[in-house]
Amino acid sequence: MKREVKIYLDFDGTISKKDIGDELFRDYGEFEPWHSMLKAGTMDIGSYWRKVISTLDPNLTLKEIGEYALKFETDTNLPVFANYCKSQGYQLEILSDGFDAYIKPLMSHIGLDWIEVNCNRLVKTGNGFEPVFPNASESCNCLCASCKRNTILAATPAETVIVFIGDGASDYCAAEHADIVFAKKALAAYCNEFKVPHHPYHNFFDAYKLMITLEKKGRLKPRHQAYLKRKKAFETE
Repeated sequence: MKREVKIYLDFDGTISKKDIGDELFRDYGEFEPWHSMLKAGTMDIGSYWRKVISTLDPNLTLKEIGEYALKFETDTNLPVFANYCKSQGYQLEILSDGFDAYIKPLMSHIGLDWIEVNCNRLVKTGNGFEPVFPNASESCNCLCASCKRNTILAATPAETVIVFIGDGASDYCAAEHADIVFAKKALAAYCNEFKVPHHPYHNFFDAYKLMITLEKKGRLKPRHQAYLKRKKAFETE
């Protein structure tokens, strides 16, 4: 019997070629010194998001943020990968610590708004903007304001094979709890350092070919260490 497979995709730096959140705060708010403080570990991710969001131009609108996002390039191979996975009955979900205000308009623009999006929300207030972190967790010290691990635990049936595709620090925790990981850049370095099994990739055409290879070799299956980590996380939560 064919296993159920759910594929989680990071957004910034994975689907989009640039980190659109970083670019937004560079252009319409204050990116530094807050980003350097985050990288140095002197500011946690939730505090970072709240601070840089408080610096956004209060005259900016959510519509303008959505329009701003459309100028950024995405991986042009994503439609091939996404439509192939859809044809195979695999579930797809974007799992991002970025914000709906730019992710959803850009996904709609490239014709892939049928892919579910799970991310932080940006709310317009009388004085500017406020962030909402739907899956914040006190039991996890990951580099996400909305814990990607918790989202995976809540949204994936126990017997489903979990595939995670990402590139950066916000993906570390999710990768440790996934059965199959496609990794590049900082995430690949992390997986190498901490011995998390993974498949290197550069773009979604690589991911497309990897999925076909894994299917043919019967390797779309659970990873025991990931299962144990998920079990422990359930017990902690």
